[in-house]
Amino acid sequence: MSEQAQEIRIAHGTAVSLELDRGETITITTPDGSQGGDFSFPGFDQAITRNKLGWKRFGRPWLVFAAEPGDSLFDGDGAPVLEMVAYEADGAADIMYPGCWDEVYADRRPGCRDLISSALGIDRSGITGMLSFFISSTADDKVYRGLGPVDLASGDHLKFRALRDVEVAVSACPDTGIPGWQAGDLVATVAGRAAAS
Repeated sequence: MSEQAQEIRIAHGTAVSLELDRGETITITTPDGSQGGDFSFPGFDQAITRNKLGWKRFGRPWLVFAAEPGDSLFDGDGAPVLEMVAYEADGAADIMYPGCWDEVYADRRPGCRDLISSALGIDRSGITGMLSFFISSTADDKVYRGLGPVDLASGDHLKFRALRDVEVAVSACPDTGIPGWQAGDLVATVAGRAAAS
């Protein structure tokens, strides 16, 4: 059986959900270098993920700001659900921000939390974690400053491998004020599926 890839285009200000079987990968690409977004799955626990990655890197209960290739995203029980296997872009895969929601915007457009909760078919309050990608940040002893300027290029991407069967959601962020972003599409590619013979 040969491998069959599924490719889905995600328009600016929208989100999709995708079912991943254990071992399958999802690659999220900005085809023209314009758009960033958010990623989540039911039960994603940002706080536990930050802490577990801090222990992994430093051997202490420190918190890290971003996931890197080789890192996992964890659920609320501390079980690894997805492994990041590639990140090729300016900025980072941020695990600090909760994603925006409609009250953030003067025009009340749906934020990534709204989009992802709708794509997953769960209440917005059920979104327990978000990973924002292609964003930059700085931090000091007083504040974490995210959503700084980025310089994206055509084909920039990040990639995850499912460590168990899981439904994931990807949004193409509706924000138009992040330096370096413009309204554009994202492409999500799921690979590792066997084609029917």
